Amino acid sequence: MKLVKKFWLLLPFAIVLPVAGLILWKTQPRTPNLPEPPLKALAQDHGIQLGNFAISSRLNEKPYSELLSGQFDLALADNTPNWYFTDGGLRPSETTYNFTQMDQVVQYAQDHNMPVQAHHFLWGEQKWLPNWLKNGNYSKDQLLQIIHDHIQTVGNHYSGQVQEWTVVNEPFTRAEGVFGLNDWWQDRLGQQDYIDNAFKWARQADPHATLILNDFNNEAINQTSNDMYDYVRAAKARGVPIDAVGFQMHLDGTHPPVKDEVIANMKRFGDLGVKVYVTEFDVNMHDLQVSNSDKDKIEGNIYYDMMRACIESKVCPSFSILGITDRETWYSYIGLNDSRPLPFDKNYQPKPAYYALRAALEQP
Repeated sequence: MKLVKKFWLLLPFAIVLPVAGLILWKTQPRTPNLPEPPLKALAQDHGIQLGNFAISSRLNEKPYSELLSGQFDLALADNTPNWYFTDGGLRPSETTYNFTQMDQVVQYAQDHNMPVQAHHFLWGEQKWLPNWLKNGNYSKDQLLQIIHDHIQTVGNHYSGQVQEWTVVNEPFTRAEGVFGLNDWWQDRLGQQDYIDNAFKWARQADPHATLILNDFNNEAINQTSNDMYDYVRAAKARGVPIDAVGFQMHLDGTHPPVKDEVIANMKRFGDLGVKVYVTEFDVNMHDLQVSNSDKDKIEGNIYYDMMRACIESKVCPSFSILGITDRETWYSYIGLNDSRPLPFDKNYQPKPAYYALRAALEQP
């Protein structure tokens, strides 16, 4: 009788556990079945590396990892190279470095035969700089020495493991005060000295890496791209080793750039002897007052046009997207939870943007 009672006491758990497992199995995201060949193979036919964000905390998740390594052939190490970030950052003190998260991304990339593009040696966004630096009351010469030591140490540590570095990020938009932004480094060091030196020291630290000058709001011909163009032209004449310019291309779906203007802009930089890299592509659809279905169609058209601009310019060997699914977009951290900027939805299902990329890449 005691055995029977124990059996009936245990029976509900015997039923609930498989049911719970079934529910979990049904709701667990799966890697979608996608057409062949993968996007990266189509991009290779155009001589373009197709990149995406290798988020260190997501690399062990099967759908994320399988899409990253299956569809893309360039791993973006974004955030993890910041001097300060969520784990304390790459540079927790003036004399110490923490390579843990960056090493995880690099190891993942090596395990999957993916080169790495790292963002950034220097970025003047104050919230990603450590307090020891901001509160240190350093002189200009001391700050330049700190930058030199940083680039030498980090560049040497990853020499031969990072294919491309964005050496300086957002110096022109921040000098212009776009969106009210400012550049912590520029405010203390001056624009040209700080950029020139960073590139020279980066070349010394890793002679084989491609060195990129990166910014946003520069995909069309405007004040930002003109300022960048004028600097690059003069800097190249001074012998500054800039190999490429980066167009972040964080686009707004309400007023996307015109493809032909983007092509013309890319070509004029190409004429200076630098390549053009699309480094952080996404399309913010938050402000469009249309249905979600129409948002997806409009977004797909923008993805198509910008990939075609890269292809048709003949000076754009790299196109990278900052995220795989809408659940991991950086826009969520600034309160835009309905930005829908990426090629896969939050359940890993391909959106029209994914098929637009395929269509753009399938053409000659």
